[in-house]
Amino acid sequence: MNKYTLPKQSSSALISIDVQNDFTLIGAPMEIRGTHEKVLQMLQLLTAFRAAERPIIHVIRLYLPDGSNVDACRKEMIENGMAIAAPSTTGAELVDELKPDKLIRLTPEGLLQGEFQLLGKQEWAMYKPRWDAFYQTTLESRLHCSFGNL
Repeated sequence: MNKYTLPKQSSSALISIDVQNDFTLIGAPMEIRGTHEKVLQMLQLLTAFRAAERPIIHVIRLYLPDGSNVDACRKEMIENGMAIAAPSTTGAELVDELKPDKLIRLTPEGLLQGEFQLLGKQEWAMYKPRWDAFYQTTLESRLHCSFGNL
């Protein structure tokens, strides 16, 4: 690595993406194979970032039961009654092992409006309306403005 690509721990943020029960747990409706086996490694990273008081952002998906905010490839499944990361369900929650406190629950109303939900010191959840965490979100500006030169 050269000096321009070398990680700078003192100015790094950690972003987790879609580590929700419906995508992570074994046998979940949209299980992404192999993700559950990586939860311990993710926890180790989260623990290090929490100890260093570095910013952590958990990027999540929430699919409304009417399918109005669902990607085209999953829209028909949702319209036909499949519940995937539905707001206020266990499936939409972050995997408990990765939360700063297992009792924390996501607040879909604010998240769906683009608000960042504070989960712990220097730790938030945010909703992404599509596959890309930067598409139609304030993630980039938040990283630069709120956390300095990342």
